[in-house]
Amino acid sequence: MGLKDKLLHITESHRRLFRNRAFVLLWGGQTVSVFGDAFFNLAVMWVVWSETQSTLQTAIIQAIWHLPDIIFAPLAGVLADRWDRKAIMVTTSLAAAGVVGAVALLVVLVGHLPPVIAFVAVFKLNSLTAFMSPARASIMPSVVGRDLLTTAQGLFSTARETASLVGSAAGGLLIAAASAVWALAVDAASFLFVALCIALARLPGRAVPDAASHANEVRPLFTPRLVIDDLRAGWRTAAELPVVRALLWLGVLVNICSFMGPLWPALVQERLGGGAGSFGILLAAGTAGGIFGGLAAGPVERRFGAGRVLAAGWSLAGVCTLGIAASTWMPVTLVLELVETAALTASMVASGAIAITSVPEAYRGRVFGTLRSLSVVLIPASALTGGWIAEFVEIWVMFAAGGVLLLALALAAWANPHIRTARI
Repeated sequence: MGLKDKLLHITESHRRLFRNRAFVLLWGGQTVSVFGDAFFNLAVMWVVWSETQSTLQTAIIQAIWHLPDIIFAPLAGVLADRWDRKAIMVTTSLAAAGVVGAVALLVVLVGHLPPVIAFVAVFKLNSLTAFMSPARASIMPSVVGRDLLTTAQGLFSTARETASLVGSAAGGLLIAAASAVWALAVDAASFLFVALCIALARLPGRAVPDAASHANEVRPLFTPRLVIDDLRAGWRTAAELPVVRALLWLGVLVNICSFMGPLWPALVQERLGGGAGSFGILLAAGTAGGIFGGLAAGPVERRFGAGRVLAAGWSLAGVCTLGIAASTWMPVTLVLELVETAALTASMVASGAIAITSVPEAYRGRVFGTLRSLSVVLIPASALTGGWIAEFVEIWVMFAAGGVLLLALALAAWANPHIRTARI
């Protein structure tokens, strides 16, 4: 197939997706949601910092951000397999709008946002998101089909990066020009828009009952025993599928590398001699890399297979991270950051597509919830531990360690035949 034919094939894949009304509504809804979330994140962080002048208080927000996924994602997976997925997504979107709207109203009435209320709001909002994610992920293969799943997930990733970048800039301008209340109002409106998009989309409801269910048996949708049984069934399903089992443990380990995120400002200052402007440019390069990686994920996966995209992406990211550790020149670091983020984004898209398509539909929510919960469980500890160790060693050593870990996990992925040969 020549270059022209390949480009036409890629274009046709995107055309097919954008002719799919349900996909367009879900994709558009998430794009607006991420745009609104950027307003919420900036508003809460800025208000808490303004009220307390404490970096510890703002850091607590980041730690709280991941707790709902760790705690609730497995239960959310059970509900995604037992309840109507469309109803779950609409309900959680409306509830999220209510949470953000209540925070905005409190700021108007009280005149400020107490840190404790901010922490509670962040926890509640991300708890609702934790319930939405398994429902949306498990429904996607039925919406777009297996052959377009990676391309669809790549478009979701690209939209997420773009909306986050634009939303962060717009949110900062709005907070500076008006107040944080208006930023919160924008996020509340974005959740209402998401609920409307999902309500208008024609989506499949409940998953197909699993083999343990009887065709004519009416089972309660929620009891403690049922939840435990379903969690066990989801875990057994993940454990019995070699490729999902491998992705589970590799996903846990790769997030140890998250300790590098909070260390970027120190790297910019100590290794590159830059300041806030240089840090912002590096963040923009990372966002651009995420956009490119999301767009490239589908075409590359169809050519080489999802498993190879995952392993190659981690390999390339590991090499780039080692380069970042060694670099003392800003232009080189910019290019390396762009390539690293693109590789990691393509790997993430490929990994998610493998996991979802490898699991029978009746178990997708539970398996996705388990994967999501375990994949982030080490992030808070990794960030805190990495920040503590960085007090005693040079910053480049930390990035070199992250690069070595990524390469080691890439070798493990290449060595695993189930991952290496995985295709959608």
